[in-house]
Amino acid sequence: MNSPSEPHVAFPAATEAQTVRITRRSFRTLSLLLTGVLLLTLTIVMVVAQQQNDNSVRHDAMLLRHAWQGRQQRMLTDIRDYAFWGEAWNNMHVRVNKKWAFIEENLGPGLYSEYHYEGVFVVDGAGRTRYAVIHGQLSDLPLETWLGERSRPLLAAARARHQEAVARNMIVDKVPAIVVAAPITPGSVPNLPPVAGPPSVMVFVNLFTPAKLAMLGKDLDVRQPRAPLNAQDAQASPRLTIATANGDPIVIRWLAKKPGMHLIFFLLPLLVITAIVIALVTRRVIRHAMHNAGLSDRRFDMLMSSQSELMESENRFRDVAEAASDWIWETDAQGKISYLSVRFTDVTGYDGKQWLGRHLDHLLSHATHSVVEWLTHYGEEAHRSPLRCHFISAQGERRICRLAAKAVWRSGQLDGFRGTVTDITQEVEAQARIQFLSQHDVLTGRLVHICPEDPLVMISLDLDQFKPINDTWGHAAGDAALNLISQRLQRCVRNDELVARVGGDEFILIIREPDRAGIERRCAQLLREVQQPIIVGSQSLFVGASMGIACAPQDAAQPDELLCLADIALYKAKQAGRNQWVCYSNEMSNQLEDKRDMARRIERALEHEEFRLYYQPRYQLQSGRLAGAEALIRWQPAPDLWITPDRFIPLAEENGLITLISDWVLMRACGDALSWGDDLYVSVNISPVEFRSLDLVQRVSVALEKTGLPATRLELEITENVTFENPQRALMIMQGLRALGVRLTVDDFGTGYAALGYLKTFPFNGLKIDRSWMKDFPESQQAQSVVAGIIGLARAFTLTVTAEGIETEAQLNQLKRLSCEEGQGYFLGRPVPLTAFSALLDVNDKTQA
Repeated sequence: MNSPSEPHVAFPAATEAQTVRITRRSFRTLSLLLTGVLLLTLTIVMVVAQQQNDNSVRHDAMLLRHAWQGRQQRMLTDIRDYAFWGEAWNNMHVRVNKKWAFIEENLGPGLYSEYHYEGVFVVDGAGRTRYAVIHGQLSDLPLETWLGERSRPLLAAARARHQEAVARNMIVDKVPAIVVAAPITPGSVPNLPPVAGPPSVMVFVNLFTPAKLAMLGKDLDVRQPRAPLNAQDAQASPRLTIATANGDPIVIRWLAKKPGMHLIFFLLPLLVITAIVIALVTRRVIRHAMHNAGLSDRRFDMLMSSQSELMESENRFRDVAEAASDWIWETDAQGKISYLSVRFTDVTGYDGKQWLGRHLDHLLSHATHSVVEWLTHYGEEAHRSPLRCHFISAQGERRICRLAAKAVWRSGQLDGFRGTVTDITQEVEAQARIQFLSQHDVLTGRLVHICPEDPLVMISLDLDQFKPINDTWGHAAGDAALNLISQRLQRCVRNDELVARVGGDEFILIIREPDRAGIERRCAQLLREVQQPIIVGSQSLFVGASMGIACAPQDAAQPDELLCLADIALYKAKQAGRNQWVCYSNEMSNQLEDKRDMARRIERALEHEEFRLYYQPRYQLQSGRLAGAEALIRWQPAPDLWITPDRFIPLAEENGLITLISDWVLMRACGDALSWGDDLYVSVNISPVEFRSLDLVQRVSVALEKTGLPATRLELEITENVTFENPQRALMIMQGLRALGVRLTVDDFGTGYAALGYLKTFPFNGLKIDRSWMKDFPESQQAQSVVAGIIGLARAFTLTVTAEGIETEAQLNQLKRLSCEEGQGYFLGRPVPLTAFSALLDVNDKTQA
């Protein structure tokens, strides 16, 4: 007899030759494909290298341009500080006091040594240069010797501005330069002597010498920035072109880094080595495949024999499945039913063919989680810990069953699940009846043995910080932790006491203790057991517990009443800080009723329009112009009665009424702001609770559409903690709001735990410095450093920075020196009703005019 591993089968030579030809043709095609892939990879590497070089040039140009613009902005700020100054008016315009300017260094060599301004000029109304400091030394050279004919339009443009400065890009003596000019004004100093004629003009000149360009390149990591050598060099790349006032552009050249060449030098040897390895491996694979091609037909006969044996095995399985008392099922990896035994129809009354292809969760249900999720989490262990679930039969009866399952793996991948289902309805009902009769009075249903001599204590226990275990380690780890905690709690009760899990991470315990001291001792024991470490893999996890306690018959006698009172006490324990226990008292019910009454009053307030909006003005600190206002809600249930937001907003957030209040605020604020003018905005606070639903964008859009307010005039203030609970959802909502055109501002910045990535990731337009930093500002060096740091951080992220809580002139002046853009507070203006704010607008318009 021939061995089954080497069957003696005769094959025509032509058949074997044909298999070899097909294999050779396939590998020839594969070789061509591999060659094409290598050539394509080489092309892609060259393209990517060129793109990297181009991106590097664009990045360097962007850095140089931003540095140039930043220097220009700093020069504008510097010249405004010197020109809009009462001392400068007296000593440089009313009369020229060179001792005050140069010797006392109010406008002297420090501008060269510290600010690197090569030229400082003061030109009077007749166009004469009255004061000049060149390279830190007094000079008699007029401005025209540096700027030529370009000085006249510069002086004219500066005199045409009031409290503003102008900047021009120029080439001075073949050197790129920034020239800024501003009229000398008294600033905010009153009663200074007037002078007839045009104002004097102060001019600063900053030359970008080769040394300065070299230092700039070092700071920006740009290689060897310089001015072009000649006209031909000015047209070469890379270069940065900056427009000037006279039409001749400023050109800055530098040496490109060419990071793409490093990529080419790194990848080309790898590609060559890869090509050689692929060629060797392909040659070996072809030889091996040609050998296997000659054996393929022989193996085909063996395969036919194996299929015959498999068919016999399937027939045996089908016979066993149809004869079993339980019904057998099988699903794919997604939980769709692919097989049901004949017994399924006998037990459920359904036609098995109608359920093929449907999801297993549509047939079997569990009280707390999906059956398919349970199968996925438990995998191979599912058959050792059956799941109790239920299904609805074809006759509409609810049947309880026990599901046993095993994962099916093919080639290392999960292919599905199979197992059995046992109907245990009668068994469960019998056990429940026995348990009920053992603990209850048959007629009244009351708990037995509840009397003053032998009281019962019901404890509602909820695990603290359990959700992170499920989120971080998965539901399988969470279920294992729950089982472990259940065993620990079981060790804490006696034989005549009860512990039960009622769902999720909540447990109910019924114990017998005659006095308060015994209850305290038992609760401490429970807390110690729960706080023991839970080992998951190599990690030690920790949870706590909050407990609410109700006693029978002192508090109640009915089980449902006891459970309700224990839940009230549990809620109080969580409010008090968690990881503790609280006994029920009548005051808790009174407090709960007070909160319910307040919730009903909030609903009536919305219906009867008892809410009011007050507006606190917000100013541009440098110019003193009114920028907008923040809308603040007030509740006025009676003419002489006001309720502050801190009393009703938290309750509204808890009861879901915050959305109705927010919609009212948005609609009213947008409608009021419509009449303020085109350049003023209104700011509205958004509760973090509103970010739990995805309809915030739609609600804001509806308010803007109904009122007609442009989206750019609406600012939403958002606290940084909205991103902690669900960052992805918060980011999606913020992106939707930005798509509308709405401004987003971080409220109370400096009090939370936001990192730099928070400002980088989320699309904010600005941030507000929390008022807590204003209390000791500017007297406290720490507060001053923090405020200056926040302002610098906002600039780095190009955010508008607003200081709130400004209550003194010293705070206002110091914020101006730090270049804080906007501010609000009692010193600038208190919150006022709409009528008073409209009057403020009229006064502001007249002042600006």
